Amino acid sequence: MAKTKVKTIHALNWFFGNVCTRKCYDDTDKQRACYEQMKSIIAGHEDSMLTHKLFIWAMREKHKVCGLSDIELRKRDPDFWRRMYHGT
Repeated sequence: MAKTKVKTIHALNWFFGNVCTRKCYDDTDKQRACYEQMKSIIAGHEDSMLTHKLFIWAMREKHKVCGLSDIELRKRDPDFWRRMYHGT
């Protein structure tokens, strides 16, 4: 089964919204810095097509943008929304 390709800018926004904001929700400065770094990496290639998996690999392995360990990245957080909106 072929993986769906998306525009690079979509992959960036998807990664930011689904990983950065959830894993580093309490550090908006770090989120902003990572987003800006990733945005500068893809500059000029926003419309290029790639898979989400390739984008994640490129940002984490090739460019070393995200410093989370593989365990932290894959760890599920069922209490995210409660902490996010209630501060507990």
